[in-house]
Amino acid sequence: MKNILLIKLGAIGDVIQAAAAVDELKLSNSSVRIDWVVGQSIADLLEQMAVADRVIGVPDQALFTGSVFQKMKALLTCWLRIARHSQRYEAIYTAHTNWQYNLLALPAYIRNPKLFFQNQKRFFPVLQEYRVGEYLKFLSGKTISATKSAIVLQRLGDALLSKAPALKSQLSQAEQKQSIVIVPGGSKNALRDDFLRRWPIESYVELAKLFIIQGYEVMLVGANSDQWVGPYFENVHVINLIGKTSLLELVQILDKADLIITHDTGPLHLATLTKTPLITLFGPTPASAVVPIGRENLQVFMAKTDVTCAPCYDGKNYANCSNPICMKSTSVDDVFRASQNVLNTKGSR
Repeated sequence: MKNILLIKLGAIGDVIQAAAAVDELKLSNSSVRIDWVVGQSIADLLEQMAVADRVIGVPDQALFTGSVFQKMKALLTCWLRIARHSQRYEAIYTAHTNWQYNLLALPAYIRNPKLFFQNQKRFFPVLQEYRVGEYLKFLSGKTISATKSAIVLQRLGDALLSKAPALKSQLSQAEQKQSIVIVPGGSKNALRDDFLRRWPIESYVELAKLFIIQGYEVMLVGANSDQWVGPYFENVHVINLIGKTSLLELVQILDKADLIITHDTGPLHLATLTKTPLITLFGPTPASAVVPIGRENLQVFMAKTDVTCAPCYDGKNYANCSNPICMKSTSVDDVFRASQNVLNTKGSR
């Protein structure tokens, strides 16, 4: 039995991709035991995925954005939760490039001082490579293709959905129509608002109107912090579920949809746990690192070839840009035509 302490906080997407890698690792090596330190905001979903032997949720918001006192209190909370299990870990894998995340594992280092000098690793992914494969390589030295990663993610999603309780009635589809889920907000984390990754909100509104004219049900989803998009859809007949679902409920809604349309944000990664057709919109970030290229029912829009500055993300920062022409280069007509092809194909099966 190899006991590993895995430290992976971060955004929804990072955790889902890492979870798929852990699931694949444990499928081929049942002797591995993993305790996972993760942010409190996604700890419940990670528990429900059942890929870690123990989930240690920590107050990540306070760690990232709190006052000095709040950060110290959150760090102490993390240390106490790790120390409480008195586990003698044989390895510590910190799935972050920043060395400061190693501080979270201090009780484990104290319990086994050899870990200061051996069996500890930090994550340095290849920027263009899909993260599920990069996480698996980090954990085990093995890797898988993006296409195989898509299958692993859907296997994880099937297991998650098979144990999920029925959706609350107010979250179920109100009418028997084909439903389109769009994600107009997001692209935020505890440290910054990555607005450059968003497709223009006006484009989402125009797209929603086209779907409604064609008789489709349009649903908006997102976190409570995405409430700002509501006024843009004030006179558009959409079902607004923003801030009204748990992460598990959101996966269920995405699974029941006929099509999902989103830019690079958290619900995109939740969507990869399903088999629902998916249209994704990219500009500053490399699509090959974010979505499993080769996934069935996936269409990726990237910046037009004349937008030579995209992608500009270097793994930490974006170009100094206030006008994301890369995202604007994908038109509403482009996306609507692609969606009609997907829906017509789906309907003819």
